[in-house]
Amino acid sequence: MPPTLLQFISDNRDPLIAGLIGGVILMLLLQIALLSKLGRLTRLYTRLTKNTSGGNLEEILHGYMGTVEETSRRMDALEKRADAIAEDQKRCLQKVGIIRFDAFEEVGGEQSFALVVLNAEETGIALSSVYSRQDVRVYAKAIRGGQPSHPLTREEQEAMSKANGKK
Repeated sequence: MPPTLLQFISDNRDPLIAGLIGGVILMLLLQIALLSKLGRLTRLYTRLTKNTSGGNLEEILHGYMGTVEETSRRMDALEKRADAIAEDQKRCLQKVGIIRFDAFEEVGGEQSFALVVLNAEETGIALSSVYSRQDVRVYAKAIRGGQPSHPLTREEQEAMSKANGKK
């Protein structure tokens, strides 16, 4: 007749107790590992939900995504605005060269001058003032793409070189 369950337990009591103790120790180790992971996740969740109304994690993440999307839209708008400003700046007068000189030997003090003002596209104006004891004359010449509308005097050429950073 086959042995009964009670007979099997009675006959193998010491190995069964050792197996059960090993199982309990294994379960305790697993529980410690799970508690450690749960503590870490709790700390991460607390840090993630810090300074929030205490909503669930999905609501918090949707709020963060909304903030990220709004920030992205604002950055795109700012980049477009910066590009437009950079384009406008090319047409602003930003290069200046001025040369003072004596137009006539009998007049000193370098009262005459040549002024060149250009934008980034080399478009602007050359102004010259020639001073003498009897009168003052002012001349203006347009400059487009680095090319003057009329030939430049030596002093105007020097002022243009100075405006372009060559002198």
